[in-house]
Amino acid sequence: MATFSAALRHVKEHLDRLVPEDQVRQLCRDLGYRWRDRVLGPAVTVQLFLLQLLARVSMRGVGRVAELSVTAQAVCAAKMRLPLALLMELVRRSAPAASSAGGGGGPTTWRGLPVYVADGTGVLAQDAAPVAGRYGKAKNQRGTGWGYPNPKLLALFDLEGGFVRRIIALPWHRQEFTCLARLFKALGRGALALGDRGLASFAHLALLLDQGAHGCFRLSRGQVVFGRGRASRRRVRPLGRQDVLVRWQSGGRRPGWMSKTRWAALAGRELTLRQIAFRVRRPGFRTHWAWIVTTLCDPVAYPAEELVELYGKRWQVEVCFRDLKRTLGMSLLSAKTLAGTRKEILAFVLLYNLIRAAMGRAAARQGVAADRVSFVDALRWLLWGTPGTPPPALAVNPVRRNRASPPRRVKSKGYQFPPLNGPRDELAKPPCEVML
Repeated sequence: MATFSAALRHVKEHLDRLVPEDQVRQLCRDLGYRWRDRVLGPAVTVQLFLLQLLARVSMRGVGRVAELSVTAQAVCAAKMRLPLALLMELVRRSAPAASSAGGGGGPTTWRGLPVYVADGTGVLAQDAAPVAGRYGKAKNQRGTGWGYPNPKLLALFDLEGGFVRRIIALPWHRQEFTCLARLFKALGRGALALGDRGLASFAHLALLLDQGAHGCFRLSRGQVVFGRGRASRRRVRPLGRQDVLVRWQSGGRRPGWMSKTRWAALAGRELTLRQIAFRVRRPGFRTHWAWIVTTLCDPVAYPAEELVELYGKRWQVEVCFRDLKRTLGMSLLSAKTLAGTRKEILAFVLLYNLIRAAMGRAAARQGVAADRVSFVDALRWLLWGTPGTPPPALAVNPVRRNRASPPRRVKSKGYQFPPLNGPRDELAKPPCEVML
């Protein structure tokens, strides 16, 4: 039976496969971070950080889990000393390069193009003044004195491997597409980015083409070219059934997130794009039309049917967010400082990539796709497995298509106390005493 100290050795062993301990020290030297030779050095601190999130224990309990004679204050101080840039670089290196081979290596390729998915989600942070001032709260919680700040996360995933290539934390009031250009910098030449409606725009498609990448985004109905088109979007010629070549022109209005210099370089420019229409059928719902736009304009090299099928796999990113937020527990962060909140987000992503790497190696041995391996089973093995042993036959999730289930019902909510629906300071006031 594996002991708790073995759990730390297991985490260290798998972290060393992605980012060796010597590289962690070298990264600290490159960043100008100087540390003393102590028990909680930078490498051990990162390992304890991941073990704490993996075992879901407090800083007081992580010493017990790792069987180290350290106090909660020492662990807290060591985490505060970690440079934020170190965790950012560890996240970048924890995702396998596009040229790597083997189980869990590199993103999914479709007709020779590495495929990535860009999407956003929201989490909750602790209601501390610095965190609330940076990220803000939802409209129904502003000025009430209660509720949680709502950071937005914009992430870039591999399609099948599920690795997080880059993640950006945004304030609640800021839209995800304003930072999409920063996310595109993580794409290499010849990469293909998939995105949902709301992320497609002339500026983003032009920036993708300028850096040698491609895009495939769903269109909102207002962006679709019907008939000959109008204004800055015109039809060029048909390529096939529900497959047309369109021309987009830059509008006269500059986006607020783009500088005047970059917009001046795009002014008066035209993009030749491909618009594909398809019908979405779902049991119990009406059939409706949907449209995608892509920079892949060759109908022979990139058939429309395969492009639509590829875009349908974009929904897998929701499963990745569920693994991060629900399975790992990132839906509510515990740090109460701004720097601590950013470090905790990066540590969750680093742990997530660590589990995805274990899933990729198990999938290669079992001969299945990496996204079929159970994330929860890989997490349990990473925590309780014996160090030095290869991954066992992890659970494989079946392929479920067009499933329909009855609405979820619960008999009892199981809440021990009533919910907090007002400012804590007012609810904590002592009752009034009537003096006669």
